[in-house]
Amino acid sequence: MNREDLYEFQNQMRALNRALKEKYDPLFSMSKKDFKGSLTEEIGTLFHLDPLNEEELKNIGTVAGVDGSVVRSGGAHPHYIELFQGLALSLKGEEKRVRRVYTPVLTEDDAMSAEKIHDRYLAEVELEAAIAIIDESDVNIIMMDGGLLRYKINSREKWEELRSRCISENILLVGAIKDIKTRDIAERMGKARAFYDREILAGKLDRGELLLLSERAKEEAGEMSKEAAGLTSGFYRPTDHWEVVGLDVLEEQKDQLMTLARLLYTLTPKKGRGVPFWIDVVDKRVKVSPTDLQLLMEESMDRDMMERFFVSERDRRV
Repeated sequence: MNREDLYEFQNQMRALNRALKEKYDPLFSMSKKDFKGSLTEEIGTLFHLDPLNEEELKNIGTVAGVDGSVVRSGGAHPHYIELFQGLALSLKGEEKRVRRVYTPVLTEDDAMSAEKIHDRYLAEVELEAAIAIIDESDVNIIMMDGGLLRYKINSREKWEELRSRCISENILLVGAIKDIKTRDIAERMGKARAFYDREILAGKLDRGELLLLSERAKEEAGEMSKEAAGLTSGFYRPTDHWEVVGLDVLEEQKDQLMTLARLLYTLTPKKGRGVPFWIDVVDKRVKVSPTDLQLLMEESMDRDMMERFFVSERDRRV
């Protein structure tokens, strides 16, 4: 980068910083006390979470965590290959894996369709892994890594199967959300276009504090809302860090939301990154690395086929 480039980028970055301060300073400067005082019944209610004690943990039954991963090799559409893997792993060590391979080369999907298939397959391997561990193991609680709404959006049929199984077999289902992308609080405050929930809640809750969102009519919330998907949600601060995380539960199991929130809180290291430690364990075990994919292709495919379709120009240069 030459001096002229550096100077111009610095000017633009400083302008960006000023714009961010202008937009967010009033929000970030609001104290915890003022924020909590601004909460109305239409927004939600604050609760304090106590960790589950040893006896409660024994009585809660078998817990399983579910996560998925995807790894890709190749270049631009359609010349790439993706490997999807879903893992359901119980605290007793029981596990179920679901694997899938996809390339648009054979299916002739256009780029937009391929992107939707990517989202669907990632959701499906996780849902199928969760269903498989229900089929073959005695689990009482299933923790999904992330929010539950994406499953209905990306794989409705499999989502409804898991949902109905959990309800009929009295298995509690919860989504542990690290990266909050919703605007549920903002919508209730009339600021839907201005702020995301993670921005509103940053630094506003004490450790162990839960904000349970008020219920809205499905018609009021909208067709793509969590309410329309039959979900109840909340936000809580599990660690010493000021960041807040979320959880989703089925509306049919909302009477167990506090128990599930306490479980997630108990399983989350207070110096950690905000997710239950078991989700981190599942996340590490489910990943397929780019090196793994490269070895799989080299051992399973003709080199000519592999290099024609799934080796990018950049990789060839390397």
